[in-house]
Amino acid sequence: MESTTTDRETVVLLRDARIAAVHESSSGNVRVVLEAASSSFTSQVYVVKLLDVAPGLGKVAGRRLMAELGIEPLSRVCDLTDLQRRSLINAVGSSS
Repeated sequence: MESTTTDRETVVLLRDARIAAVHESSSGNVRVVLEAASSSFTSQVYVVKLLDVAPGLGKVAGRRLMAELGIEPLSRVCDLTDLQRRSLINAVGSSS
């Protein structure tokens, strides 16, 4: 019973982190989300979801950017290499 409660709490924390990250990204702060993704819960968010809602990018431009940087379509923030993260931050910072 105790592990079920812990699992539910973890799922709630993951969902809340995803919602907060997507909201922050939709406000034009993708850079902030990527830089602060050291927390274990925010790092589980899909990169494509952050770029889909980013002002000035949208679905098509976000996916093109990911392809140019060699980021797989279903990559999570924690899957990014340091080079990919910096390149994405630079690209998003210049387009937002």
